[in-house]
Amino acid sequence: MQQAPLYYNLISLGGLAALVAIARLCGLRRGPTAWRTLAWGLGLQLAMGALVFALPAGRGGLLAVNAALVKLLEFSRAGVHFLFGPLALGPGQQGSLGFILALQALPTIIFFMALTALLYQAGVLQRVVRWFSAVFVRSLGSSGAESLGVASLIFVGVESAGMVRPFLPSFTRSEFFCLLTAAMSTVASSTLGIYVATLHQSFPNIAGHLVSASLISAPAAIVVAKLMEPEIGQPLTAGRTVDPALGKYGGYMEAVITGSNDGVRLLVGIVALLISFLGLVALADGLVGWVGGLLGAPGFSLQTVLGWLGYPLALIMGVPPTDAAQVGALLGQRVLVTEIPAYAQLSQLLAQHGLAYDRSALLASYALCGFAHVASVAIFVGGFGALAPGRLGELSRLGLKALWAATLATVMTGCIAGIFASGGASLLGLGN
Repeated sequence: MQQAPLYYNLISLGGLAALVAIARLCGLRRGPTAWRTLAWGLGLQLAMGALVFALPAGRGGLLAVNAALVKLLEFSRAGVHFLFGPLALGPGQQGSLGFILALQALPTIIFFMALTALLYQAGVLQRVVRWFSAVFVRSLGSSGAESLGVASLIFVGVESAGMVRPFLPSFTRSEFFCLLTAAMSTVASSTLGIYVATLHQSFPNIAGHLVSASLISAPAAIVVAKLMEPEIGQPLTAGRTVDPALGKYGGYMEAVITGSNDGVRLLVGIVALLISFLGLVALADGLVGWVGGLLGAPGFSLQTVLGWLGYPLALIMGVPPTDAAQVGALLGQRVLVTEIPAYAQLSQLLAQHGLAYDRSALLASYALCGFAHVASVAIFVGGFGALAPGRLGELSRLGLKALWAATLATVMTGCIAGIFASGGASLLGLGN
């Protein structure tokens, strides 16, 4: 792949400003601009981007995190290999039958859910989450409860609502919107393993980049949320840090068992969504192609439509026009059928040299890193609503708007990567 000219970094910077303007226009009638949140939020994102891409120590740290996660992923496959034998062997391994998502990537969810439960029981996860929460409260001015919710979403999924459960009934509209946006903008550790397993062969350093993307997306989500739904109420935990709950499980064995069972439920849910949504999308694609044939455009498809819809966002992000249609189609695919098929498609593009620039691959991997898809609206609205049933109606009304906000936040994360990315082939691990 080619190396893109440096002026694309400036395009990404302009795209960041454009996304801020779009988010503010979407919430112009809701209240005043949260200037403190905007300034500190952009500052945190730029600082993280500079650390990862511009500083040698940051690059070394990213590669170290990548190596650690890849090794952890290898450990997670021990049980999978025992159960499925040759079917669990990935591409490139002797005796492999090729990449099988259901047997080689998705089962890692169970391992990571169990590991997360262990870290929670040991109190490690709470300390890390509390630190991130304190940073958000003191710099971005977000309330203690919503900061805790956003911080926990970096590491766990909808189950993070349990950490802020006592405060959910008293949440303001802005706090709920911020929590929903962050839930769809970040990724949990349980699903991070899927992305790494899917992309590692064609994108060796993907693990470190995905951790970086999820961390950058947290302040991005708060910025976009507060621009679209400014705080006009009085949060119960304004200006103070909230401690996460302790002692969720009766012991470490119970933590492993419960985490594993939660992982099975999550795995089954993801499989069900993939089967139904991919089938429905195939049906829609057939209908679109049929209509296109009647109108004299036999090559017309749903992929074409998705490419058109995502094309402007890809250009704003700083993707070269040569690759913008393909990256835009991946963004559109993520919204419809979750990020897992989109990452699988990105992996195929990398393996087949379907992208002209290494920059495009990097920005796509950052922008796709999030739960910003239609299915997650039901997952998170239902999950949070179950803990605050009196606010379910308000949560439902905010769901689709939060999906748009999360899409903007993940594209903003792609812009941050685009601002600092240069000479990407070595950092990507793609070679020259």
